[in-house]
Amino acid sequence: MTAAHDYEHLHHLVDRLSPTQVRRLRLIITEDEELSQVDQQIPDAAGGGDDGDLLPAGFLALSGSIEAPADYAERHDDYIRERTERERSAGE
Repeated sequence: MTAAHDYEHLHHLVDRLSPTQVRRLRLIITEDEELSQVDQQIPDAAGGGDDGDLLPAGFLALSGSIEAPADYAERHDDYIRERTERERSAGE
């Protein structure tokens, strides 16, 4: 296994963890002597710093701005279906 493959595998693995599992993994990392040193080098988003420093330059321009309900990502199929039905009935 190459380092790149390891990185990608771990990235996908972490994406699948529940919030409880993420907290447990973070605890394991902070208790490990070697890994905790790396963890201390990363700014903590909850640390009250400027959140803009945590985002790559140009990220907001790339991502844009979406004003939508809080559950938009979870219910996007429903919202698209509703919009399509409204457009269909408006065209009749």
